[in-house]
Amino acid sequence: MVPPRTIIVTLFLLALLLVLFTLSLSIGAYRLYSPLDILRVVVGGGSDVDLAVIELRLWRSIAAISVGVGLAVSGLVIQRLLGNPMADPYILGISPGAALGYLIAVSLGLGLPLWYLLSFLGGLAAYSIVVVLASLAGLTSLALIVVGVSLSYVFSSASIILLYLLGPQAGFALSWIFGSVAYVPRSSSLTLALVVLAVLTVVVAYRGALTALLLGDETAKALGVRVELLRLALTATIAFTVSVITAAAGPVGFIGLTAPWIARVAYGADFSKLLLPTIVIGATLGLGSDVVVRAVGGGRELPLTAITALLGAPVLLYLSIRGRDVGRL
Repeated sequence: MVPPRTIIVTLFLLALLLVLFTLSLSIGAYRLYSPLDILRVVVGGGSDVDLAVIELRLWRSIAAISVGVGLAVSGLVIQRLLGNPMADPYILGISPGAALGYLIAVSLGLGLPLWYLLSFLGGLAAYSIVVVLASLAGLTSLALIVVGVSLSYVFSSASIILLYLLGPQAGFALSWIFGSVAYVPRSSSLTLALVVLAVLTVVVAYRGALTALLLGDETAKALGVRVELLRLALTATIAFTVSVITAAAGPVGFIGLTAPWIARVAYGADFSKLLLPTIVIGATLGLGSDVVVRAVGGGRELPLTAITALLGAPVLLYLSIRGRDVGRL
């Protein structure tokens, strides 16, 4: 039987997500719409300009939700695979690699499609290097963490040097480096949504094996889980997901770390029970942060990562104190 507290938390999160989605359609630099205004425009009672504005905000909202869900689920999977509650999707060097690929494309004067392509390839290349080097140490969770963190510093250092050398082009590059869904076109929003749905399908298929990892690698092996293959397959899936997200919206931080913690405090450590709330919490953090970006920016686009960190850090500090045992995987 589902505990009443769990039901209350779930209903609250779903209601909050609905409110944030309405606000996301309402708030922007052009004008502020009320919920009734939005309904009137959608059913055909508004101007073409209003309809176009709401459609743009709708696709931006879809991008923000996709980013939040993708990073949250990636964080949940990575934390379970590595047995480390402080791990997040970027610990494998994927995001710094993607950022470096993007800055290389900008510094070479390449066009917009190639920005996304090199960012995506940079993330996958970083993951591949991490796996190859970690495999020399047995491809253990500790090896993946140590190699991933080390290479993240290398890629970040190279990015700082390139950013310094960009000169006048550094302004737009900085807005991307700190994360934003403001410039994600409709086609990219649709791609993000489809990629996240595909990854969720894969994660659902492996939810039993991921739950077994809670008992330790040796016990999971005794239960028939091929731990090394599972770790390799799912880290590759997460690398693909985070690379796509980073290519479209830049390296958005903190959601992948915070969302699984919130879910574990409210729902426990069973992976099967954690997946759905993590999805809802990730969507809430992604969309809520983008709403704050527009609400306090005064017509300017604030860095999304700055907001996710400001919202996520106090929550994480509180949960680490109130839910000490929850941090143990």
